[in-house]
Amino acid sequence: MKRIFLIGDSIRIGYDQYVRELMADTAQLYWPDDNARFVGYTLRYLHEWAGHDCDPKSIDVVHWNNGLWDALHVLGEDAQTPVPEYAETLRRIARRLKKVFPNARIVFALTTFVIEERMNPLFYRRNAEIERYNAAARAVMAEEGVLIDDLYAVARDMSADWHAQDGTHFTEEGYRALARAVAGCLSAL
Repeated sequence: MKRIFLIGDSIRIGYDQYVRELMADTAQLYWPDDNARFVGYTLRYLHEWAGHDCDPKSIDVVHWNNGLWDALHVLGEDAQTPVPEYAETLRRIARRLKKVFPNARIVFALTTFVIEERMNPLFYRRNAEIERYNAAARAVMAEEGVLIDDLYAVARDMSADWHAQDGTHFTEEGYRALARAVAGCLSAL
C-alpha cells in the first residue's frame, strides 16, 4: 500500500476523509490536525507535521497545497502574500519537503477557483489573481521537479451549486469531486 501525506488549508481539510475512503484499498493516508494556511505558516510547521502518526521516511507521496490564504485581501489591503514572496516560499517548502520526506514524490495542488460574486467585499479573492499565483506555482514546481494536480480546473468546471455560499469553500458534493481528482492523481503515481 502507498503511504501518502496530505498538507493543505481548509480545502484539504474538506476533502481528506473522502480521499481516504476512495483509496482505502490502495493507500494509507496521513495529515496533520492543523490548517496549513499561508505559505509562511506551512514553511514554519511542516517539519513538525511530518511525524504526525507516521515515519516521514516511509511516505511515498506528499500532496500539498497553499494559496487561498496568500491571495486573500482583507479590508481592501493588498493580498496577504505578494506573488514573488509566494513563489520563493513555495520553493523553500518544496525543498524542505524533499528533506523531511526523503523517499516521497511531491505533488502540488493548484489553488482552487472561487465564486467571486459570493465574496465579502472586505474579505475576498479574485480568480485572475489566483491564476497569477498558480502560474508562479507552476513555474517553481517545474524547476523543482514537483508534479502538479490542477484542482483549479476541477473547481472551475464543477457546478456552482457545489461551491459553498462563501465562494471559497465547497459543499459535500464539491469536496467529493475534489477528492476524486486527488485520488485519481495519487493513484496514477
